Amino acid sequence: MTKKIISLIGLTALLILLTGALTAAAPTPNVTFTLVSGLPSTMNVGDTATVVVQVTSDQPFNGVTALPDFQFPGKGVVAVKGGDHAGGGTTATVQVTFKAKSSTASFPGGVAPVAVVVGARYQGGYVASQRFDFNVAVP
Repeated sequence: MTKKIISLIGLTALLILLTGALTAAAPTPNVTFTLVSGLPSTMNVGDTATVVVQVTSDQPFNGVTALPDFQFPGKGVVAVKGGDHAGGGTTATVQVTFKAKSSTASFPGGVAPVAVVVGARYQGGYVASQRFDFNVAVP
């Protein structure tokens, strides 16, 4: 009985080692997020501007998503659409268009803090991301 238990423990340990070797994680992708165009520091009510980001990777991604982020949602500067996405590959360009909606004079510093967050999702669940921050004054 003792020999069976020792054999079972040894077999289990071997299986654990082999499983770990077979499921070793792929190398982390080398991803570059390049801001092609950002937001101007000043926009007038009604003006629109587009943030464009180029994503390049040394490994194929499943998809890329760009989403706006606001400190004062619905005030000052708003997104025209909710965001943008691109399918799989090793390069993608995504963009988010913003519109100056109302004055930011009453905001701290007189600006609307606005950001675009871009993420590339890979097989296995890994996500690489980059945040681009802007301060926009709307007189």
